[in-house]
Amino acid sequence: MRNIERTILPLEERLKMAAKSQATSPEAAERLVQRLYGIHTAYLFCGSANSVIMEGLTGEFWECLESKLLYYGGFCYSFRLAIEHDNDFFAAISSDASAEEVFDPYRPVWGVRANNALVLLGLLLLDHAKGGMKYRNLYYCTRITLKQYLDALVDLSFQEDGTQDEDRTGSFFIWRESFLKDKDSAWTLKEALADILRRYIAAWQEFDHLNHILRCMGALSCYLEQEEAGRNLPHEEEENIRRFREALCQYGTDLDGWELVEIDKRYLDPRGYYFSLAYEYPEDMPDPGSSDVAPGTLRSQIFLSERDYSPKALRELAEKSPSQDLRELLEKSISEEQLARAMREINIAVTDLYMLFVEPYLRMGEYHYEGHLE
Repeated sequence: MRNIERTILPLEERLKMAAKSQATSPEAAERLVQRLYGIHTAYLFCGSANSVIMEGLTGEFWECLESKLLYYGGFCYSFRLAIEHDNDFFAAISSDASAEEVFDPYRPVWGVRANNALVLLGLLLLDHAKGGMKYRNLYYCTRITLKQYLDALVDLSFQEDGTQDEDRTGSFFIWRESFLKDKDSAWTLKEALADILRRYIAAWQEFDHLNHILRCMGALSCYLEQEEAGRNLPHEEEENIRRFREALCQYGTDLDGWELVEIDKRYLDPRGYYFSLAYEYPEDMPDPGSSDVAPGTLRSQIFLSERDYSPKALRELAEKSPSQDLRELLEKSISEEQLARAMREINIAVTDLYMLFVEPYLRMGEYHYEGHLE
């Protein structure tokens, strides 16, 4: 395993880097990473809304972590536990499942809950990097360059001391080289984080667009049920609505919070209304790296649904729609190639977040809490 080359920069260069919140030496970068490892977890959240969302994703594992949960390095174990609990990939390999079932291109690399927890972690760290959370040790750590950060992780987490798992250590270096191929090593960690989340959002929108159409279909179904309550519907239409509602429940469509619009039938047909609404998908998502995006803006908007996103499952939903126009719109929006590519991008994004901010911290020694690092 190669040693990371250490260079002592001239004073003038070190002052320039300090002005940009970058570490002035490899040792300084390592100290910042150690401080991130040992900070109290409460500083990461800086708000009850964030902790409530995270608890809903990984909270069932918090109790068994006990005192580890109090600092960032220990908190990282909750992500590993969530992945191990939700991930049926290895179980599928050891079972009689077919290769097509094991390597499903429309399925998240880990469970949806673990994926969403990692995205939330990335958003929280980016908020700190932009200074929105105003906690200095997290802020300065996320402002060092990508190369400084990765080199510090190597020195602190992957020492060749005979105690590391060589297979897993090797996988980190393979990932590191692949990750840096399309990244500028001079980027700050903030810029790298924004880039990962930007690519995630672009891919996630493929699925959110489908979810938007399905929500409109579900809202129409609810509307028809309410409007026609007490009336005798044609049996075929009544059966279509019932089957569609059952299918929506099966695939976990988020209908909660959708208020049914009072439609004046003198001017507007309800089927036409929801069909038009399905076309109005908002594609102007905020740029996660923009200074204009306030902390918390994206945290509840870009989570992947628990739905089965395979084209077959989506087409089965379309067939049950109470509206032919909406059914055709959904069918036209299903592209096997685009869905596979989007899920691949999502899987790359959450894997990068895991390898950057979770995996290395599981390998570090037990550092003192932040108060002892000052």
